Amino acid sequence: MRAAEILMALGDANPPGLTLSDLATQLDDAKSAVHRALVALSQFGLVEQSGRRGAYRLGPGIYALANKSHSINDMVNFYRPALISISAETGLSSYLMVRSGLDSVCLDFALGTRPMQALFEGVGGRLPLGVGLGGVCVLAQMEDAARDRIIEINTERYGQWGVDADIVMQEITMLKADGYVFGTRKHGGGGEIKTIALPAEKANIYNSQAAISLLLPNEMDSTQLRAMVKSLEKHLQ
Repeated sequence: MRAAEILMALGDANPPGLTLSDLATQLDDAKSAVHRALVALSQFGLVEQSGRRGAYRLGPGIYALANKSHSINDMVNFYRPALISISAETGLSSYLMVRSGLDSVCLDFALGTRPMQALFEGVGGRLPLGVGLGGVCVLAQMEDAARDRIIEINTERYGQWGVDADIVMQEITMLKADGYVFGTRKHGGGGEIKTIALPAEKANIYNSQAAISLLLPNEMDSTQLRAMVKSLEKHLQ
């Protein structure tokens, strides 16, 4: 558990990495325990230290493991043309989101011509399942018992994003009725982000649960929204 938390913290850190003190503070753990975990991770090349007393960062072993995951790479390569086509046709940014434990993680994206702020920064960005609309799509693809348990566990985390578990369930119902989900979230600056998302159902071939989401401008009306949905449906066939 501690090792996983360290890897997640380093994955979210800026390029210089994090010092031992930074990690201990962020994980609310003793320096000695964190240091032991770092030593063990470094033996496998999963973390590395920049200089004798420098900060820690992810090591080359992480990237070697990632590149061995053929199913993930194949899935990204499969959906990349769709992301490019969707963003070229709509002018909006599109994202491939896949389940990773209790979170959804961005595996790939295509930028549109209209810059809009997302809830995370690019590939590797993570959100608790249900915070992003892509995560709602993932939840909808799960068995009811597993879905309900994840929502229960994530409910406390939802509060940090101004999301309510009841809203997540309503969005799942919308998806099952309409084939897509549309909703609004708030980003850290206080503004609103509108998104539509559809399940990336062929991700099941790669043993994954995934979705494609599209960031929308705030002024979009119902006719334009339907056009965006049609674009997503067309390119995901």
